[in-house]
Amino acid sequence: MCDTLVQVHHADYTDDLPFWESSTDGNDPVLELGCGHGRLTIPLARAGRKIVGLDLNLTCIQYLQSEIEKETQDLQKRITIIQADMLQYQGEQIFGSIIIPCNTYSIFSAEERRHLLGNAAQMLNQGGMFVASVPNPHWIKTLYENLPGDEKDAETDLETIIQHPENNQPVQVSSRLVSTSGGIRWDWLYDQMFPDGRVERFVISTEHHLASLETYQSEFQAAGFKVIDQLGDFDGAAYENESPYLILVTRKES
Repeated sequence: MCDTLVQVHHADYTDDLPFWESSTDGNDPVLELGCGHGRLTIPLARAGRKIVGLDLNLTCIQYLQSEIEKETQDLQKRITIIQADMLQYQGEQIFGSIIIPCNTYSIFSAEERRHLLGNAAQMLNQGGMFVASVPNPHWIKTLYENLPGDEKDAETDLETIIQHPENNQPVQVSSRLVSTSGGIRWDWLYDQMFPDGRVERFVISTEHHLASLETYQSEFQAAGFKVIDQLGDFDGAAYENESPYLILVTRKES
């Protein structure tokens, strides 16, 4: 149920799509780590990419497969979907680019990131691109130092109201941030409102680890990647402390 609400919540977000199209242009085939419901997977295939989408969540994979079946046969041939843990996946196919969008990279610990980069380096051709987006690490650090450590003390911000896809009842979407031992936890709260006054809550939580820009840079360098760009948003602005994101564009060199 909650997976369905997440899909509806984020379905209309396309601000980052031109960036991912541009960053994978000429770098086929593409491996998308954490493809989810296919918000990027299908548009990238429509843009001509040959893409492998990988995700551990079976419900997401099944939904994406059903959406792919609605597309043309030509497009279907350009997409391969795999259910697997991205930290353990070591496919034999060699890719021109690997992307990890949607701020997923920062949910991993330093050890997990090093493991992921090692696997990625083995699956990329020489000169292949690895591109990752994370929330601005300076922002994460500032929040970590100022947020409460108990969700009971955390402020809840109303984000939007969506319609439940099965019964058309309103679902109030809110968020809250809580400091954890190693970073911050981002909770998405989905409150389904029933006509009789009942509220049914579903919660999706993601923890983003503390890591500085310099830490990310050194990890990529140690894995044989050269950081060729550090962007602060999906429009191509340079990274600054006030940027909403840190987008690392790297190239495999060794």
